[in-house]
Amino acid sequence: MSETPDPDRAARAIAENVYAAYCRQATMPAHPLEEQTIVTRLVEAIHPQMGGSPGAIVEAVNAALSAWEQRDPDIRGPRVATIDQSDGAITLG
Repeated sequence: MSETPDPDRAARAIAENVYAAYCRQATMPAHPLEEQTIVTRLVEAIHPQMGGSPGAIVEAVNAALSAWEQRDPDIRGPRVATIDQSDGAITLG
C-alpha cells in the first residue's frame, strides 16, 4: 500500500476540519450522504494551493463553501478566516 504524500494528507486534514467547523455553526438540513462530496470538493480546492500562501487556501476554501451554498439555498454558514498548513487547524470568522 502506498503512502499518501504529505500535501495530500494536509489538504484532506484541512478539508475535514473546515467541513466539521462549518457544520457546527451552519444553518443547514442534514444531508449525511453529501459529506464526502463536499469534503472532496474542498480537497480539490485546497490541493493546488498547498505550499503557497495561507490566504490563497482561505480564498479557495471560501469559494468552495460559497459554491455549495449557491447550490442549496437552505445552507448558510461561516467563512474560514485563517488556516495553519502545518497542522490543518482553522479559525472561522
